[in-house]
Amino acid sequence: MPGKQIAATAPRVSFGVELEFFVAYVFEGSPDPDEPIKNDIQPLSVVPYDEEFPDKSKHKIPDDWVREQIRKALIKAGLPVFGSKEKMVPGSVQASHSEKVMSAFRIVDDCSLREFRPENYSITKVEVNSPAMYDMPISFDLIRLAVSTITTQFRCRVNPTCGFHVHVGNGLTERIDPRTLRNFAALLWAADPFISRLHAPWRAITKYSQSARVNGINRVGANEGPSDCLLEQLEKGRPFGFPANWMGKVKYLGRDRWLGESLVADADEDKMLREMEMYTADDAAVLKSEPWTHRPQVPPPVVNKGPASKPTDEFGEPVIDYEAPVPRPADFEEHRASAAEKFAPPRPRPSPLKRKYPRVPGTMRRDCREDPDFLKPYLMRYDVYGHDAGPLENPAPRVAPKRTDVMSGVRDLLAADMTSAQIGEMMRNVIGKHVNYQFDGYALGYMQTIGAVAEQRETGRMFFNAKHDTVEFREAAGTLDMEWITAWAKICCRLLEWSRDVAPAEYMGVIRLLAWAQEEEGAEGEYDVVDFLVDLGLVAEARVCEERLHKGDAVFWECMNFEPDPLREGAAMHLLDDWETIEANEVDMGGMGLAEEGFGPLVGEMVGQVQGGQVKVSEEEPDIYDP
Repeated sequence: MPGKQIAATAPRVSFGVELEFFVAYVFEGSPDPDEPIKNDIQPLSVVPYDEEFPDKSKHKIPDDWVREQIRKALIKAGLPVFGSKEKMVPGSVQASHSEKVMSAFRIVDDCSLREFRPENYSITKVEVNSPAMYDMPISFDLIRLAVSTITTQFRCRVNPTCGFHVHVGNGLTERIDPRTLRNFAALLWAADPFISRLHAPWRAITKYSQSARVNGINRVGANEGPSDCLLEQLEKGRPFGFPANWMGKVKYLGRDRWLGESLVADADEDKMLREMEMYTADDAAVLKSEPWTHRPQVPPPVVNKGPASKPTDEFGEPVIDYEAPVPRPADFEEHRASAAEKFAPPRPRPSPLKRKYPRVPGTMRRDCREDPDFLKPYLMRYDVYGHDAGPLENPAPRVAPKRTDVMSGVRDLLAADMTSAQIGEMMRNVIGKHVNYQFDGYALGYMQTIGAVAEQRETGRMFFNAKHDTVEFREAAGTLDMEWITAWAKICCRLLEWSRDVAPAEYMGVIRLLAWAQEEEGAEGEYDVVDFLVDLGLVAEARVCEERLHKGDAVFWECMNFEPDPLREGAAMHLLDDWETIEANEVDMGGMGLAEEGFGPLVGEMVGQVQGGQVKVSEEEPDIYDP
């Protein structure tokens, strides 16, 4: 066909996963702590002596050695691994993919993990980042192979500080278009209590995965609209170092697509600069204006009906006793069996799934962070005498949200029609990564710095995409269950894909069902997350989630908890990190960190030293996940 062809649909949804866990090891010369059962469990990792010291006075650096053994195991399984010293077949697919960080598995440290060290064992913290892949069956097979290799060759465990994160996006370099991003954000706001039921109860209240429906941590929860975030920036003036037309750049890169135009953003720097040169609109005036034009009060026309008959009179009244040409299935009305469901909004289509267990309410769990009986089994550790031995994971401070209903949040998110940066600003937390759905890649802080073409920057021998083009799901608890890992990753991909492809009527129908189940009296338990997944077309994953909900809290505890030995000196403080230092280094893009929010004088003093240049803080490895 002659002429330039422009893709009318976006590509497959892309994704990547991050798995956090611990690996147990001992030093050479130490006995196996589980000698009686060693043949029934995974092999023990034994850190050898350093060959540079013939007298065997020192061992190799344990953390680096253990992580290198994981890399070697994955390479032996045929997977691409970035940064390994192990040699691969030159020119092979495995070797070529291992050269790029975005197309290979990556084994790194994670400073957020904490654990009381078990007696006779040493442990190392591990984070496995998968390649950025498209939503295809082979991608999930690669993840299954990696998890199976690790769990069969190393003694691994997870605890409440471990997380399982999924990044979803629109490919390696393309950004999510504004219409899809609006639908996606509004869907996550409405379905948050439903989705939260699939995860451990502590994840919605702990700092690194807290929910905006539980804590007022973002602008939607603070009852702010789409114009408030931009007005605040415009009133401050343009950011330092940016031209006066910086908002024109943000508007251009985050604009809605025109009919017949490609769904991906333009990769044309000249076109973007030309639009910026023509930018003269007073954005503050636009944002402060009425959201829509009111129709004038025009009286309806008066029609004089004469005695003459109309041509349509011969047809009579419309027929209301319509019968289908084929008999209805016997269970057609079964999904509306209860009295409450008879008054429920209609579902997009009858469910093909026969429910095996009762539904789980779709409302948010009770906020239990002040309840010691809740914290004790989930977050806190106690010694044999019942004394508090310190937390492994602290709950986030309680900040009650100002917005509690569903539809007003959906309304404000869908009204963000100027630029996709409005969505990012409304959904993000002021402290990066302290939220269950991270939209920071679409906030003003990132969109002010990116270009039309995806830049590449170099750090050592790592090349990665400098644009944060993904949305990160952070609420899932740490796990090494390969079936749940792949099921949850598929759900995350489908949430974005459905938001992009669904018809507006069906989209609002599902949103209405979510609001009805959470707010209508008597509707609690009539529509749950399993029904929601079925309406998204995830029938197989809905069955997995139904079984998961039926098992209860047992699915959240893959490992027994370690408790410190009170007889060992300093056991209560025998943690792997200085947590105050980590928190002090978590500074927002605008320069505001935890100290400004009143999180203690120690943190405030440390932040002041860092910002004043008195203390040099090494740069943390960037989050390179941008599938």
